[in-house]
Amino acid sequence: MAEYEAPRPGLAERVLRNLPQAGLRPARRPGHATLQTLAVVVAALVVALAMVGIRAAKGDLALPAGLPLGIGGLHPPAASYFIADAQFLSADTAWIMAQLHEHNGPTVFMKTTDAGRTWQEIFRIPDGSSGSLHFWNARDGELTEMVPSTLPPTKTPGAPGSSNMVPRFYRTQDGGIHWRLVDRPVDWAATGAQSYFLDQQQGWRIVPSLAGRTSSGGTVQRTQDGGEHWTTVGAVPAGASLGSNLTFTDQQTGWLTANGSKSYAWDAQGHPLPFAAPAALLYVTRDGGRTWAPVDLPLPAEAAANDVRLESPVFFGGLNGLLELEVMGPAPTFQPEGAGKPAEKGWMHSYVVTTSDGGRQWSAAMRTPGGLQEGGAFFFDARHWLMASGPDLSETMDGGRTWTTRQVLADGLAFSLAPWNYIDDRTIWSQVGPDRLVRSTDGGAHWTSVTPPAIDR
Repeated sequence: MAEYEAPRPGLAERVLRNLPQAGLRPARRPGHATLQTLAVVVAALVVALAMVGIRAAKGDLALPAGLPLGIGGLHPPAASYFIADAQFLSADTAWIMAQLHEHNGPTVFMKTTDAGRTWQEIFRIPDGSSGSLHFWNARDGELTEMVPSTLPPTKTPGAPGSSNMVPRFYRTQDGGIHWRLVDRPVDWAATGAQSYFLDQQQGWRIVPSLAGRTSSGGTVQRTQDGGEHWTTVGAVPAGASLGSNLTFTDQQTGWLTANGSKSYAWDAQGHPLPFAAPAALLYVTRDGGRTWAPVDLPLPAEAAANDVRLESPVFFGGLNGLLELEVMGPAPTFQPEGAGKPAEKGWMHSYVVTTSDGGRQWSAAMRTPGGLQEGGAFFFDARHWLMASGPDLSETMDGGRTWTTRQVLADGLAFSLAPWNYIDDRTIWSQVGPDRLVRSTDGGAHWTSVTPPAIDR
């Protein structure tokens, strides 16, 4: 083996693709030559399969769609940390926030500008505190670090000191080379409030009422200077939970999605407890958050008695849009605590509803393979969708009427598609599990591994 020379790239695929056209003709009489030929072919196949397996395990093989015999899947290399946050800005530029758990290790922000071939450490939070990252473009971004509060705790909701962690903000205008501390006063009533920024300056947030931070109620506030100052513009609609998801599609149109959770609580006899359905699962504002109106969604029949979870609507060109929803059922049998058996899992079905009039009316729910908690989805336009379910990708070109499904990742791995992974109709990044990354530059037809950086502890 000392003189072994690696074959040219693509040997495994060439061997497998050429087998059906190899021109092997059956001998009139089984003979020694025929057996030798078959032995050579089998040996070549074994070597090819072994090489594919080794390269796929190393994570350096981009498996094309339609590879014969259903050989394995992409197996990107794992990191020695948890990728807690990530943002992808182009086919080559990406950011990750890594949390090192050893001895409550630091939180480290890393950047690549060559598609993951090399990485550079940009920012480090040494005490293990959490944070988040958001870029509006390749140069302008904001980093949030959670730091301990210096004020003593209090039992009064919303009062100073009621939280032992407060946010500290940094801004960059040169792609992360330099960071400026933004000295914003801590708004105790809005600590942990959900917010959504349409751009660097325009943003909205939901501030819960002081009397009930875990129930419905609260105000909608708006900023026009990047969060320096906030003004109350409206109220959270009655019946919408504080866990609702807030988004805006333009400066006037916003969406608030609630989740109908039945919680599946049982009494001592194993009977489900009564459930009060929310007034609506989707609300819309068309005046910048001042007033909100419920939207009538055509939910599937099974949603009436089961949990429902909604994603925010996605629009293309203003009028055409769609919305994902998920119906989750309980475990098939009631199991009291301490039963000594592993908990049974309930079922989960994903659906999409569409609109062609800006969200005033929605179509009947259409069942989809994958999406949401199963792995996420990308919507290139109103008809071209890509959905994940574990290691598989399903694609439709006709708005969900027909689908093609193929395995892309190795068994045991799962896609995690999210809106912030999508760059354009060709460039997609995806986090695979807690510590792996993959990338596609042809709209999801082929995927390659992204080697995560090694981070000094």
